[in-house]
Amino acid sequence: MVDARRAWIVFRAVRNLPVSVLALGWARAHGATFTLGDDLFVEASGMPRGTYGRGGTTLGNVWLHGDLGGPARRRHELKHADQYALLGTVPFLALYGLNALVTGNRPHRNVFERWAGLADGGYERAYDGTGTAASGSDRTRTARTATSSSA
Repeated sequence: MVDARRAWIVFRAVRNLPVSVLALGWARAHGATFTLGDDLFVEASGMPRGTYGRGGTTLGNVWLHGDLGGPARRRHELKHADQYALLGTVPFLALYGLNALVTGNRPHRNVFERWAGLADGGYERAYDGTGTAASGSDRTRTARTATSSSA
């Protein structure tokens, strides 16, 4: 099992390398601080608002954000890196964008955000499994995410 996990980590890093290099260049140009994990996933933190989307953006194996670190959010973003690796950069971005258009850019309805884990991603409300908010607004996010978001 350990060998299969390590093989996946290396495959994901290699498959995501082209877009990851671009993301690292972008992050460096905007003053990010880098942290490389054992899983070859790079956290580029301390970036100014407007240099990443929402509360943070993952491009390949690089997570761009301001100050939203933490293990739960990292788990969520790492799953996006898996999505890049499984689908390829261009298909993933096209499908994610199409899904955002179809769902009105509501994260709880976006299949990629759901797969990455809504709670780990900082989406506050509980959902009933059908893409419908159990109660309240379907755009509610945690206060920490909302205040740190670039959007």
